[in-house]
Amino acid sequence: MAHTGTHGTNLKKRPRSDFNAWFVWSFAGLFYSYQFILRNSPGVMTQDLMRDFSVEACALGVLSAFYLISYSSLQIPVGLAMDKFGPTRLLRLAVILCMIGTVIFALSESFYLACFGRLLIGAGSTCAFLGSLKLATLWFHPEKLALVVGFTLLAGKIGASLGQAPLALLINALGWREAMLYVMVPIGIFLTIGIWIFVSDTPPEGPLATSETADTRVKTLFKRLKTIGVDYRIWALGFYGALMYVPMLAFVDLWGIPFLMELYDTDKATAGSITTMFYFGVGIGSPVVALLSDYFRARKVPMMIGAVLAILCNIVIIYVPDIPLSMMYVLLFMAGFIFSAQPLIFASVCQLTPHGSNGTAISFTNMIVMMLGLVVQPLIGWFLDLSWSGIMQNGVPFYTVSDYRFALLSIPLSLILALVMLPFIPETFPQLKKEV
Repeated sequence: MAHTGTHGTNLKKRPRSDFNAWFVWSFAGLFYSYQFILRNSPGVMTQDLMRDFSVEACALGVLSAFYLISYSSLQIPVGLAMDKFGPTRLLRLAVILCMIGTVIFALSESFYLACFGRLLIGAGSTCAFLGSLKLATLWFHPEKLALVVGFTLLAGKIGASLGQAPLALLINALGWREAMLYVMVPIGIFLTIGIWIFVSDTPPEGPLATSETADTRVKTLFKRLKTIGVDYRIWALGFYGALMYVPMLAFVDLWGIPFLMELYDTDKATAGSITTMFYFGVGIGSPVVALLSDYFRARKVPMMIGAVLAILCNIVIIYVPDIPLSMMYVLLFMAGFIFSAQPLIFASVCQLTPHGSNGTAISFTNMIVMMLGLVVQPLIGWFLDLSWSGIMQNGVPFYTVSDYRFALLSIPLSLILALVMLPFIPETFPQLKKEV
């Protein structure tokens, strides 16, 4: 899942229309939801993609990871561009990139061309969350920014959920290529038109007053990056966050649905409905874990408890035999709830860096988090191919439950490594820091 920050803006004291602000933001929020569906789509197409492109699991992991290549590497450059050119122009370009990538992906007969399509989708998706927050700083009063961030994250979780069981049902009815071309592309066209007509950087009340030029902000950002890049605590938080993110990237986004289909001999829509419970768990768990962290005046302890519980929960999901189907829904919800300890890294990053560097530090940390997916998704595919017996079924490599369990060992191992990162992370809750 992606987080970032934006530069503060000094607002003139003047009336401002909440309706106009929410209306403008809604197009960016819908785009953030839309790109999540595209991001998760390979997870409900695994067998279709392996059959149509005549590839095995490792290659499928590479195909999915091409989204993450551009998404992670463009985090900081897009943040710079947002400061330089404003969000509206970039959002227009971003939706068009996602649409072009989707068309290329859907029409491609070549595996490599499909990878290029995923690369374009990832590049466009980079602007969705960043653009939503940047628009919020331009259109909303500062006291409402936290609320807008919350709604933006909610939009992302809704999109992620729609990219599971609902998308699986759509693919069952139309086929994966048709679902992309006749449903996802028209939605992109609607968003492009909406952003082009209704979204602007400047509210009707007039431009916002700023204390520095875009060029000055860019120069300042590079100075902050240099300082942040040599701070081992930021790297430790980034690696902890990346390793805790593995269950979502590896299981929920890609390999969970085919594993559950084989485990329960069920269809992709049912398997997708199970993985959707993870996102419901995240949606409920995130505010609860954040409140508990504040109540107990600690960041590091919830992160440690989250890692330990995540190890146990994922071991049960993957390795305990004969779990009833209904219980698996509960376990995936619990896994999502436990995962909610991961976003505490961003609060810790903010408390380790000067206020003016928070946005840069969050973008840097988020880049580390997302880049691990470049390795994890293909790695699990490689392990699947390594244990594969060579049996084909309907033109697709047939992986047994044992094959999946061998490959998915990467998940608990990653979570154990997340625990190893904790000694390098200081307790950052403000009052505790003062007592040290």
